[in-house]
Amino acid sequence: MSLKGKGAKTGSTEGRVLPLRIGDVDALRAMWMPFILSGAVFVPGIKDGRLGEPVFLLMLLPGSDDAHERVAASGEVVWVNPPGAAMQAGIGVRLRENDRAAVAAIEDCLADPPGDGDAALFLSVANP
Repeated sequence: MSLKGKGAKTGSTEGRVLPLRIGDVDALRAMWMPFILSGAVFVPGIKDGRLGEPVFLLMLLPGSDDAHERVAASGEVVWVNPPGAAMQAGIGVRLRENDRAAVAAIEDCLADPPGDGDAALFLSVANP
């Protein structure tokens, strides 16, 4: 996962634009915040987020290599882990209700069943 343009600002009311490349499904699973109304994405490494700040995400989801396949979504900061907190610094961006296509694209990526190694780990923990 890489972040380019951290802290980039636009001149519009849309706020900050954050290009976000998510390299694999495990990273996406760790970043997805389904417990937040309409879904949210945790963006690690952002140290200066403010609650309510508008954000525009340009996400390259796992399995996509082309910049033309980026999933665009607008939202607002609803979660802030400041630097020095027990958890990794970053922001949670709640996606707007009208960005259902972005939520659907994320959920489609996450719908793939885990690999065989994950199932074996689950079985070994579930049946000691």
